[in-house]
Amino acid sequence: MKNRILFLLVFISLSLSGSNILKVGTYNYVKWSKLQMGWSMLMKGIDHFSIGSVLVLKNDSTFKYTTCGNIITGKWNTRKDSLFLTVKTNRWRSDSLNQYGFHGKWPNLPVKPIGFKIKDDHLEQTFHLKNGEKGIERLKLNVP
Repeated sequence: MKNRILFLLVFISLSLSGSNILKVGTYNYVKWSKLQMGWSMLMKGIDHFSIGSVLVLKNDSTFKYTTCGNIITGKWNTRKDSLFLTVKTNRWRSDSLNQYGFHGKWPNLPVKPIGFKIKDDHLEQTFHLKNGEKGIERLKLNVP
């Protein structure tokens, strides 16, 4: 009886620890339902929900992260339950903005890596805007 309980505990712990393994591939944004948005706004204080982002993680530890306004590339790595994107290039998606800038400004390279939590079936990032508001982005692996 003790062996069965021990086996069951080991099996459960291995099952839970393997659920946050990062897979290489293309991650697309998750469309939030109105209920999810309302719950996140009420319970987590979320003000903004990112849409349209695509993150491509390659086997050679490079990535391409496309947001609504930028194309970001660099190297990725993981630590525990987190994915970190170390940015090497950050440019506008619009060619005219790359040439002339946006009000004379071009995108900066972030000093710190961009971090995502590795969840069961998706990646999630919470961020704070300069005005103090809080945003969230959720990306899910595109399985062909």
